[in-house]
Formats: sequence, structure tokens, C-alpha cells
Amino acid sequence: MPRIPSTSRDSSIDIAKGFAIVAIVFGHVWLGLEAAGLIQDLHTFNVVYDTVYMSHLSVFAFTAGLFVQRGMRRVGPWKYALDRDLTFLWLYLLWTAVQGGVKLAASSVVNSPTSLESVLKIWTPDAQLWFFGWIALMMVFTALVRPWDSPARRAAALLIAGTGSLAMWGLGGSILGTQGLALTIFFVVATIWRGERFLAFAAARSRWTLIAAAVLGLGTMVVLGVSGLATPPTLDGESRTVVSVVLGTVASTGGVVGILATSKLVAGMPGAAWLSSLGAKSMVIFVAHIVFTSGTRIVLNVAGVENLVLQAGAGTAVGVLGPVALGTLAPKLKLGWLFELPRQLDPAMVRSRKVLQP
Repeated sequence: MPRIPSTSRDSSIDIAKGFAIVAIVFGHVWLGLEAAGLIQDLHTFNVVYDTVYMSHLSVFAFTAGLFVQRGMRRVGPWKYALDRDLTFLWLYLLWTAVQGGVKLAASSVVNSPTSLESVLKIWTPDAQLWFFGWIALMMVFTALVRPWDSPARRAAALLIAGTGSLAMWGLGGSILGTQGLALTIFFVVATIWRGERFLAFAAARSRWTLIAAAVLGLGTMVVLGVSGLATPPTLDGESRTVVSVVLGTVASTGGVVGILATSKLVAGMPGAAWLSSLGAKSMVIFVAHIVFTSGTRIVLNVAGVENLVLQAGAGTAVGVLGPVALGTLAPKLKLGWLFELPRQLDPAMVRSRKVLQP
């Protein structure tokens, strides 16, 4: 989820990321409630879980790719990839330690107790942190292929991404970099399409076209998700079939189209600014929300609160707003390194210091 430069940021993109990050937080809350034994109806759990997971990560994959081409053209493919992958590696290692430390400290009340040995196995991602391995691979792949350089490179990138995504749809290994590979096609399509062209395309659509895209796209995602016939891109691989993978790609693509169209429709409406602000802070929410959602569930459990709606609502709200508050306070408390590469490790800062040295 690389940050989009403000000079080209369109509010609809951040709104789409806002929708997606709230869905991601809710999905993890929902999973935690089931693991804690608070959801007894397995069918209800599966319907909600599969539907939520059908598209939210695909939206992030698409939006993450939109401005990569511009960045790589500006500073060079490998420099761009290195700068971002260093940040991703830092956040992965740091939050592996943070989440692992919290689990160790609260081992008697968490759903999945851990051990120091497990925490030290940094090649095995904890919870949401696998995303950093995937996005780091995407940067390397894009720097290597550079699909904008020629039609042949573009065709090769699409063929590799499309084939790989279908082959890995719903599957994932236990080693960093082996999860989320089904999302690759969304990232590559966005990289080739390019942010400026996508924004121009969206701006040229009529309101009725956007409404139709939103209704059809979201409707397809929900119907196929509820039916249980479609495999989401990052889970349920153990029961996937050719048909379920095909339906999963249709549902996931429909969800991406629907969310992007909805975001364009609501941009500028009263109340849309808060969604946009959540999208702009999606990286902060993404890396920190597990700690807040787990803590909320534990507190409510100790207080004897078993109401599913209250648990899910409170967990999602705290999982979103808690990281936002922490992200706002971090720079003031000199803790900005919780969410960005420390200046001492930033290659640009190192180069600047070398230039300034006598």
C-alpha cells in the first residue's frame, strides 16, 4: 500500500482505500470472534467472512499499483523498488516484534498464544503482515519487467500475472512472499493503466454509468460471496475448484469495480472526507489494527460482553480509530519510526549526509 503523492491524489482513491481498510479491520474482528467461540453459526460466519474477503485486498492491490509506473519513471525502477522495499521490510520486522510481544505478554487471554521461538521465525508472517512480503515482490517484479516500456513487455507482464494469479487463487504458503499471489493481476493491471489515465477514465464516466457499475459490481460480489460458490483470492483454497476460482475472479473484480465506482460517486458528498482521511492513513491502520482489535475483544470478554453486534462494532471502531490516534501522536512523541523507515536507514538520508560531510 504505497503512499500516493499528494500532487496526484484524487479523493475517490482514498475513499476506496477507506472502504477497504474498514472491511479489512472488520474481517479480522470477525475472524477473532469466531476463534473466541462467540460465533456459533458456522454458516453465518462463512458467508460473512467469504463475502468480506472477496474484494477488500484486491482494492488495495489495485490502488497500490496505480502510481508505481510514474514513480519508477521519475527516479528509476530499481531505486524506487529499493526505497519502498526497505520501508516494507522495516515495518514487517518491527510489527512482527510488536505483535509477537503483545501475544507473549497476554498469552493467557489471546485466541492464539505464541512462543518466543515462533516470534523469532520471522520468515513466517503473523496475521496481516504477509502483505508486506507480497508488495515487496511486486516492486521487484515491476522493476524487472517494466511493462510500460513496450507492448511485448506489457503482454508478458499480463500473461505472467494472470496465469500466476489464477494458479494461486485462494492459496498461500507459510513462508513470507508466498501469500497473496492471487492479487498480482490487480496490481499489474493498475501499474500498466497508470494512475493519471485511470483518474481521467473515471472522471469521464457519467453519473449513471458509475451507478450502474457500482450496483452491478457490488451486487455480483455479494451474490457470489453469499452463495458459497466462489473462492476469495486469499483463502478457501483447500476446497477450490476450477468453477469456484473462475467465479471468485468474477466476484473479486466486480467488487473492485463496484467499490471504485461507489467511491467516485460519493467523493465530494458530505461525510466523504472522513472516509478519504481513513484511506490516506490506511498504512497506519493496516499495520496496527490487530493489536487494537484483539485488545478490544479481550476487554469486552473480561467485562462479560458477548453480544455479537456490540463486539463486532466496537472491535471495528477501535481497530480503525485506535491506529489513527496512535499515528497522529507518534511523530509528536518521536515515535514516527513505528510507521515509517527511520531516517538513519533511509538511503536518501544517507546519501544526503555523505554529500554534506567535508
